[in-house]
Amino acid sequence: MAHAKAVGKLYPHIRTVIEMGGEDSKLILFKEDKGKDETVLEDFAMNTLCAAGTGSFLDQQAARIEVSIEKEFGEMALKSKCPPRIAGRCSVFAKSDMIHLQQIGTPVHDIVAGLCYAVARSFKSNIGRGKDFKKPIAFQGGVAANSGLVKAFEDILGLKEGELMIPQYNASMGAIGAVFVVMDDKAKTVSRFKGLSAIEDYLRAKKVIGGGLERLLRPDNGHNDIHIIKINTAKKTDVIIGIDVGSLSTNVVAIDRDKNVVARRYLRTASKPIDAVKRGLFEIGNEIGGYVNVVGVGTTGSGRYMTGDFAGADIVKNEITAQATASIHFEPHVDTIFEIGGQDSKYVSLKNGAVVDFEMNKVCAAGTGSFLEEQAEKLGISIENEFSEFSFNSITPGKFGDRCTVFMESDLVSYQQKGAVKEDLVSGLAYSIVHNYLNRVVGDRRIGERILFQGGVAWNKAVVSAFEKVTGKRITVPPHHDVTGAIGVAILALNYIKRREGYKTNFKGFDLSNRKYKVSTFECKACANVCNVSKVQFENEKPHFYGARCEIFEVDKKKVENNTPDLFAEREKLVFSGLDANSKPQTPNSKLRIGIPRVLYFYELFPYWNRFLRELGFEVVLSDVTNQNTIHSSMEKVTAETCFPIKVIHGHILELIEKKVDYIFFPSFVSMNKKDSEFPQSHSCPLVQSAPYLINAAINMEKSGVKFLTPPILFQMGDKAVEKELIKMGKELGVPSSKIKAAMKSAQDEQNRFADSIKKRGEEVVNELTDDDRAVVLISRPYNGCDSGLNLDLPKKLREMNVIAIPMDFLPLDTKEIADKYPDMYWRSGQKMIAAADFISKNKKLNAIYISNFKCGPDSFIDYHIREEMGGKPYLQLEIDEHSADAGFITRCEAFFDSLENTKELEFEKKSRKGINTFNHKDRIVYLPYMCDHAYSLSASLRACGINAEVLPESDEKSLEIGRRYTTGKECLPFTITTGDMIKKTKESGFDSSKIAFFMPTADGPCRFGQYRSVQRLFLDEMGLADVPIISPDAKDSYGEFGDLRTKFRRLAWRGLVATDILQKITHEVRPYEVNKGETDRIYKNCLEMICKAVEAGGDEIFGVMGEIRDLYKGVAVDKKEKRPIIGLVGEIYLRSHYFSNQNIIGKIEGLGGEVWLTPIAEWIFYCTDRYIARGMAERKYGDVLRGYAQHFIQKQDEHKLLKPFKGVLSNFEEPSSKEVQEKSL
Repeated sequence: MAHAKAVGKLYPHIRTVIEMGGEDSKLILFKEDKGKDETVLEDFAMNTLCAAGTGSFLDQQAARIEVSIEKEFGEMALKSKCPPRIAGRCSVFAKSDMIHLQQIGTPVHDIVAGLCYAVARSFKSNIGRGKDFKKPIAFQGGVAANSGLVKAFEDILGLKEGELMIPQYNASMGAIGAVFVVMDDKAKTVSRFKGLSAIEDYLRAKKVIGGGLERLLRPDNGHNDIHIIKINTAKKTDVIIGIDVGSLSTNVVAIDRDKNVVARRYLRTASKPIDAVKRGLFEIGNEIGGYVNVVGVGTTGSGRYMTGDFAGADIVKNEITAQATASIHFEPHVDTIFEIGGQDSKYVSLKNGAVVDFEMNKVCAAGTGSFLEEQAEKLGISIENEFSEFSFNSITPGKFGDRCTVFMESDLVSYQQKGAVKEDLVSGLAYSIVHNYLNRVVGDRRIGERILFQGGVAWNKAVVSAFEKVTGKRITVPPHHDVTGAIGVAILALNYIKRREGYKTNFKGFDLSNRKYKVSTFECKACANVCNVSKVQFENEKPHFYGARCEIFEVDKKKVENNTPDLFAEREKLVFSGLDANSKPQTPNSKLRIGIPRVLYFYELFPYWNRFLRELGFEVVLSDVTNQNTIHSSMEKVTAETCFPIKVIHGHILELIEKKVDYIFFPSFVSMNKKDSEFPQSHSCPLVQSAPYLINAAINMEKSGVKFLTPPILFQMGDKAVEKELIKMGKELGVPSSKIKAAMKSAQDEQNRFADSIKKRGEEVVNELTDDDRAVVLISRPYNGCDSGLNLDLPKKLREMNVIAIPMDFLPLDTKEIADKYPDMYWRSGQKMIAAADFISKNKKLNAIYISNFKCGPDSFIDYHIREEMGGKPYLQLEIDEHSADAGFITRCEAFFDSLENTKELEFEKKSRKGINTFNHKDRIVYLPYMCDHAYSLSASLRACGINAEVLPESDEKSLEIGRRYTTGKECLPFTITTGDMIKKTKESGFDSSKIAFFMPTADGPCRFGQYRSVQRLFLDEMGLADVPIISPDAKDSYGEFGDLRTKFRRLAWRGLVATDILQKITHEVRPYEVNKGETDRIYKNCLEMICKAVEAGGDEIFGVMGEIRDLYKGVAVDKKEKRPIIGLVGEIYLRSHYFSNQNIIGKIEGLGGEVWLTPIAEWIFYCTDRYIARGMAERKYGDVLRGYAQHFIQKQDEHKLLKPFKGVLSNFEEPSSKEVQEKSL
């Protein structure tokens, strides 16, 4: 309001404000109020919790590349002619892209410009979300002083000179507006200024108590000294050079043939890796160059390939293998390595001196050195000299989150605002780093007894101490821990030359520091990827090119014959073979062209739909393979945060529109074919189901002039259900039903031919594998595994490593074998992926790479089951998003195949599930999770049926902390909290596993709720609580799994839920107007007890109780002179209802002067009944249909009787029906 007021007063002609400060970004839209002849606020949007794309984000990135944010940053950006694409939506992805760019030699001014454009694009798509940026536009906030960002906004928004205005007092507009608000405050609601002493009093009074963490103590094992062997100057010593080029540091070491370090340098990379290597070699050359012969060179780290070309490397090796090699040298019996560097963190498990498992942080840098440095700088302390001392002086360490960098930062700011002392903040950061690393990187992997802590962060004694506190194990910091990567690759180079008698090194000499080089960038427009290519020209050498996705510039590279089969190319040819002859129709009786986007399940079902449409006489136009243009145009259009595969659909649809097709065929794939499956359901994920509607909202197909064909396709319902929808579509296209039926038959024949072909080819490949072959199956969905734009060309990269990459659907998968073990797995993709893991685990010649996507909801649960089915057999998981850097994936793949060499002879055994989900209700107390107060009436209905039921205590911070400890952070919040509530109960004093059971309802998809009990069962089993049952009534039959008690429980539970809904409704209508504060809440508590007693009594008492409740509420004194605005509260059923999760949003709305209309819980039950009837109709189970209608009738009858006393009392008496809500959503 302050910014709006300032603009309205000072610049009334402005229609849009872009405001960007340190932590917040805002879009403010205005319209003219002609009646008052002034500008008024029309709409606004703000960034969420994340501060990516704000001033602090730019400050961090500027600090990383050692550029002054005040002036130099903007001026450098204006020099760029070819800004690269950088992810601006997330600071972590931005860092990943920046590292990739610096390691391929991209000039700093281009990186700076790329950041500016990234922020502008992110603002437009993330905050603008399709809104119209009306001109003229004002750019406000401190960031508006950045000339590079001003230019980026002008380009991204297509503005002419003068259409983006920077106010004179751009950094102070909010404060100016606040003054205007006070001046216009005629009611004098603003209190007088109390002076600065009030703030000082507040800070003194608000000293916070720490989060219950132990005080950090100085590690008693100390840090090993850095010992450097002196060179024998009497004769020349053979040495091997190791170079490790990372994001923050570049390390150069020299070792002798006995593996002793004779020289070392730890340097800042500062976004100029070549300069850092030049300096390191120059300094070491000055120190020992005259006394040594360099006989070998190895490079590692994210910049290993470019610096390998520069220095003349003999070997180039991944960081995992290099770190492990150094560890084994210093401690031959090491079994665990913790390595934390500037941007990456790694975990390595060893057995008998060989790597058997490893993990790297996937995308997040929250638990790395760069984060610690940034926070230390904000706190005004030296990371090298003061951090540890401050930590050890802390009495009560602060307790921060361990998730995203930004959220951890928010916790830190929150503690600061409450007056926490610096010592507690710093020690809390040390703990936070450790928890993040152990929870997000190590996870449930084995931590041995001989642990080495390596990397630059190992200098930090406070972090070492925190590791020892949290793990309860001794942590050893080896000598030269900060340069172990360089030492390891030097040892690998030594071993390499030892095996080659008379080998002559490629090393180009210490005098490289004198060699000049030039770096330039350009866009390669040879194909639609439009790669940003860096050209690095070393003096007296041919240029090197980095960043291209193909080998177009590698003209001098010797073509080595590669006989490894390219099965993904074969599959691509098979699935899209129907495009021959330009996809002209079988019977060309129509000029209509129908476009199909090359996305989602068309990577599996294109043979069907191509044949189907061509049989109907249409020409089929397929969008191109996903490329950089597709991705970039998609990112400009997305209006919702989804996974990568959903985002890229936007670009494919835009391409088809540009191709001027008449129609675009993009069905809603609700469910897939479940033939030969024992699973009752075969859903697609919710986002795949809703993809056509998301696209229509983002692109507005009606305005595009292209008609959108989006029939709902439910393959699991059988051919008749699909036929019905296609006949409807046929009417729009003027095609008779007879032709639709015939086309469907031809289409199915075509699809069967494709399926048979890939199965036959897969059988050939698997049967022909030898013990010497390296073969991996890509566990994935058809689209993220087979789309080269989505999988970063992974199959091609694997083939270049002589690895046979096998598409998952080439395997003879049998889901029947896993159906009994995972009855709740209702996603068809999940069923197949788990079956693939089971198949691979049993075949010694196969290994797995599991491809997932950031923000994939189903995979957050499928992950657990794939790990379980692999049974300890190593596999590699890659999580892919739109950020373009693939260097990290290459590192992971190289390290994975190195580790597989060490695990060939190992045997792996799956653990069988032992948990029980049945119980004798007379012997145990059943605990229900607290979602809302309806849990109390539900427990009363169980007690009425003779089951001793209680509600778990309400969720709190402890619940969340425990839940996060057991989960990965990718699951939905309700799962994390309910898991925390459940496990918290098992930690109570006097807990007896033989006396309790947990109640966790389930459902049959497609949302993740139905997966809760399966993974919670896994957690309890792993905790040694296999004897604790989890009772899971199912929503698909309205929670009727109680045998003889079924009908009674269901009826009582329903009445209790509806009664509680009504109680909450009248509370929300009365409480905002109560005269005596707190009276409504006291009555509410009393009435809730009345409902529970009536339900537990088991008869019809509940109907009489509702009349008593009405009378009690009518007796509340209210003041309704001024009617409040009614705010509808909708959303996910748990979050809208759960006080702790939504942070008492109802109380906040009422406190701000609103009245809440909350969606009732009963709506969900009505919806389940509707779906039960619809499924019965589709599957022709007419007995189910009759039962469903009878159930609905009884539900409505009870609801009517319970509501009757409130007619004329409740203002919002009528709720829209479930069907009405569904119709409105279409």
